Amino acid sequence: MLKRTRLLATVALPIASLSFIWQPVEAAVMRPVLPLVEKSDVTTVQAGEGQFGDDLLIPKRRNREDQGNGNEGRQDRKRNREDEGGGKNNREAKEQLDRQREERRQQERSKRQREEQRQQDDQQKAREERRQRDADRDRQRKEENQQRNREERSKKQRDAEREEQRRQDDQQKAREERRQRDAERDRKRQEETQQGNREERRKKQRDAEREEQRRQDEQQKAHEERSKKQRDAAREEQRQGEEQQRNREERRREAERERKRPDETAGRPRRERDKERERIARDPSRTTGTIELPFIDGAAVLDSDKDWDNRRDRSREELRREREEKRRDVRVRVPESDRDAQVGWEGRDRIRYESGDRERGERRDRRPRYEERDGWRVQREVDNRFVINFGDRIIVRSDDGRRLSRRATETYYEDLPNGRVREVIERPNGDRVVTIRNRYGEIIQRSRIDGRGREYVMFYAPEIDRDSRPTFVDPGERLPPMRLTIPVDDYIVDTSAEGSIDYRDFLGRPPVEPVERVYSLDEVKYSARIRDKVRRIDLDTITFATGSAEISMNQAATLRRVAEAMNEILDKDPGETFLIEGHTDAVGSDESNLVLSDERAEAVANILTDVYDIPPENLATQGYGERFLKIATDAAEQLNRRVTIRRVTPLVKPVAMAE
Repeated sequence: MLKRTRLLATVALPIASLSFIWQPVEAAVMRPVLPLVEKSDVTTVQAGEGQFGDDLLIPKRRNREDQGNGNEGRQDRKRNREDEGGGKNNREAKEQLDRQREERRQQERSKRQREEQRQQDDQQKAREERRQRDADRDRQRKEENQQRNREERSKKQRDAEREEQRRQDDQQKAREERRQRDAERDRKRQEETQQGNREERRKKQRDAEREEQRRQDEQQKAHEERSKKQRDAAREEQRQGEEQQRNREERRREAERERKRPDETAGRPRRERDKERERIARDPSRTTGTIELPFIDGAAVLDSDKDWDNRRDRSREELRREREEKRRDVRVRVPESDRDAQVGWEGRDRIRYESGDRERGERRDRRPRYEERDGWRVQREVDNRFVINFGDRIIVRSDDGRRLSRRATETYYEDLPNGRVREVIERPNGDRVVTIRNRYGEIIQRSRIDGRGREYVMFYAPEIDRDSRPTFVDPGERLPPMRLTIPVDDYIVDTSAEGSIDYRDFLGRPPVEPVERVYSLDEVKYSARIRDKVRRIDLDTITFATGSAEISMNQAATLRRVAEAMNEILDKDPGETFLIEGHTDAVGSDESNLVLSDERAEAVANILTDVYDIPPENLATQGYGERFLKIATDAAEQLNRRVTIRRVTPLVKPVAMAE
């Protein structure tokens, strides 16, 4: 700005001064003589901050313009006088001059306006520059403040990190110290425990050595006693052999004497034997007469007869005579197949199996607890087993869901209408075992649905849901006494029996009498009369120690042939059902024997599943305690500690009526 002011003062103003001096040639003679100017009218002023030099030159310029206007006025007056003298011809020249003067004034005004606009632009630019400088200073000051704040925050953060690191180091050090103290304490405790264990092992070893010595002494003593007994037995056997030899010699001599004696019975008629009885004994099914059922070692063969013998209202002889009298009018037809056993359902509508998951249920968050029947009283609860007393009977009831879900990936329960509950067990191979129970826990339906959607039904008794009685009624009470019309060897098979037994054929045989209707699993379990309709296998090769339900693998191997037969039956029909019954001897209380027998039945079922790959849902278990003794004795008896297998398929689902 200072340079522009100086340039204006040194160049522009002298040129402007010359314009006042210049005049047209014709008017030069009329210009008055101007006095000499000793001092220049242009004043050089240095503009201060915020003030421009051009602003100071404006008054001077305006004075010069006023002087120029005065000269022009004098010239105009002179020209006017000339015009007045010149007459009318100079009027046009005058008007032209007026127009020129007006144009010059307009140019001067435009020039002043442009100059003023330029000055305003310069001022605006200066203000913008000041504002920009102020903004730059503010921005720089703000950036400096921000930088200081960042440095302060960084410093605080570094201090906090150092403090946190120090605290962590202290904590780590404290943890290490605690860990070291704990390790030292554990080491001392472990050393003390090891020392105690060593002392305990040494003590047990000494006791074991003493026990082994005592056992060896007892074995030696027993060996000596056995040797003595063997010597005595050998002497007795020798004596008996000598006695038998003397008897044979005596009989030979007696026969020789009889042969030489005259025949005194010559001509006497021979006594005729009862040929009908001999025929009935060979095959009881060929007669309609009353047959005395056999009693082995004082115990009845049929469980229903054993139930009658257990009654205390009358003597056993009276009860047996009463049942034999009732059997006289019983006429029995032995079915030829499972379908033939269910021919009594003729005229009824055919039953179509419904899928176990056909209904939508509401998921439960826990295992259900079912209602108790009227008159039932729980005397004892062991794990998932309940010992229940009702009327004059005592039973054990268990939930087989835990046995079925041992290898399951998930087990859940769903509420269905009418108080029913659906249990779903999912297996790793994609199979689902679906069980529907009524409000009392009684199984209405059980089926297995494989990964392809094929469903195999094991139990199907929907009628118990429609006729759900609050009190359990034994359906066998309405039936006449069981009349066995087949040989006992065709009804009961012992696994220890000699000879090759075809277990597949035996288990596949139909019931020994017609089946009136489909029974629920509980009705089959708790009614000896209904169970007697099907044959049974006594696993007498499975022996249990007193009070134990454990089975050794050596004994489990004796189940191989029976398990193979069961698997062959399941290969033909995956919906078959087998009942595993557990029994004890008469030693111990009724409650403990019931629980023990149920554990024995479950142990055999687990062996059949784990070793021989029989699906657990095809097996049902029930313990009966000492209720059905095979040998009638109150003493400890190995034969009474047994397990029995029955195929109950024709009892628990409509084989003939189902589609």
